[in-house]
Amino acid sequence: MLRQIDLDGKTVEYELSRKRVKNINLRINPDGSVKVSCPYYTTIKEVESFLVRESRFIFKSLDKVNSRIDNAARPEEYIDGEKINVFGERCTLHVDPNYLFKGVLFEYPDVYVRADSPTTACRVYEKWRRERLRSKIGEMLDYYYPMFEVKGVKPPTAVTFRTMSSRWGVCTPSTGKLTFNYNLFEVPEESIAYVVVHELAHFLEANHSQRFWAHVEAVMPDYKARRKLLKEY
Repeated sequence: MLRQIDLDGKTVEYELSRKRVKNINLRINPDGSVKVSCPYYTTIKEVESFLVRESRFIFKSLDKVNSRIDNAARPEEYIDGEKINVFGERCTLHVDPNYLFKGVLFEYPDVYVRADSPTTACRVYEKWRRERLRSKIGEMLDYYYPMFEVKGVKPPTAVTFRTMSSRWGVCTPSTGKLTFNYNLFEVPEESIAYVVVHELAHFLEANHSQRFWAHVEAVMPDYKARRKLLKEY
């Protein structure tokens, strides 16, 4: 159930779910949506009193979400002049049906797309974006995998890509499969490399123990700085 509440003069929309839980719970999703769950018997007044008490946390979390969205600068309308990111670099999208080339031309800081509508621009741009990321991840795997091969790690059986809301990468040691988030395209290359090393290290340790981080650090001594940068996206 979608509801709205006024918090400090600002209207906040939240989704309320009644569940078999003991307390009122609050979650801010990566897309900025506000989720609230509560016991079946809880009144709306009790829920909203809880949200008022948590208003500072809510606005702080939403500010972080908005900052990440702004840093990522992914296309929203696929129109001429829109600001976008290409591997962490802020660029400008140009859309025109009269360009002489087909597809996409990238000349930093400009990305030119030949298209006669936002729908076509979206299709053409997203195809180019995904191909670029797959190529970049492939290059990084070629570079970093030998550093794990000497430790007995077998080559990944499959490298796949999909858009994920909460994870940059997934390693499945049991099947040898690696999966990467297409949204890495907007992230700086040094942080993409961190994700690659992070997932490869899971073939050695399927957890986040001290031994796992030791494997990461052995390959990438500055991984903490790269991980910190990644959190801004």
